[in-house]
Amino acid sequence: MQRLAWNFGKFVILGIVLLLGQVVGGMLFFRGMPAFANDGPVDTGQALLIATFVDALILVLLANAMRLRGWRLGLLLAGVLFGVQTAQSVVETIIFGRYVHMSAGMNLAIVLAALLRDALLAGAVALAWRGNARSTAQPAIAGLGWKAPVIAVFYILCYFAAGYLIAWQSQAARDYYDNVRQIDSGLLIVFQFGRGLCWCALAWLLVRHLLGTRWRTAWLVGLAFSGFMIPDLLFPNPVMPWPVRAMHMIEVGISNLLFGIGTAWLLRFGKIEWVHAEARRPRRS
Repeated sequence: MQRLAWNFGKFVILGIVLLLGQVVGGMLFFRGMPAFANDGPVDTGQALLIATFVDALILVLLANAMRLRGWRLGLLLAGVLFGVQTAQSVVETIIFGRYVHMSAGMNLAIVLAALLRDALLAGAVALAWRGNARSTAQPAIAGLGWKAPVIAVFYILCYFAAGYLIAWQSQAARDYYDNVRQIDSGLLIVFQFGRGLCWCALAWLLVRHLLGTRWRTAWLVGLAFSGFMIPDLLFPNPVMPWPVRAMHMIEVGISNLLFGIGTAWLLRFGKIEWVHAEARRPRRS
């Protein structure tokens, strides 16, 4: 019961920090931009509360399963949140910019607001999970030279399979992305391969610091990849109508969950040797 109370307190702290960071970031970087009309089941305030709740819950689960503590843990989780939730989405938005009509100013505001929020988050995590690392040992992930490109190809398969089997079954999505057919498919595959390598790097950051079995690690990575992405699609925006966002919530939720699980499992595949940090440092003569 005491442990549950501590975890709930940390959840509340992270939720307040995330909420505060989002509000302050919006005030600083979205000034002068018109308010977005509500077109979905929730308004901006409700979407913010839902996204904050989900993000904070996943962050607590990850932090409790990590061997790191203090600032190293804070920076790692803040970096993963920014990479999954902001960087990957903004990069794709830039590539599809001429079709989704997202301005450079809007993308910059999103990045700056997220950086502010995640910097505050890093500090909150460092304070809430103070102390030394729970273990000095970390898995030496072998075969990264062949695992990384395999994971990138796996991402391409998940991306296009989910897009066709889920999103493309919606008439609203087909109408919205009608012009996307003009994109060179070869260049799109190369771009998604690069994103797949970025996803691999994010998974690697988590896997090498998560304690527990291979499957526990895999589910946590899948939850992070999926859960950090879905709630943001609840926010009203002038670029993508709600029927399209709703389909993307299902598409991204399923594909990122399966991709995260498969990626983490593959990274931990094979014989894993746990190497102590002290043993990796060169000794002074």
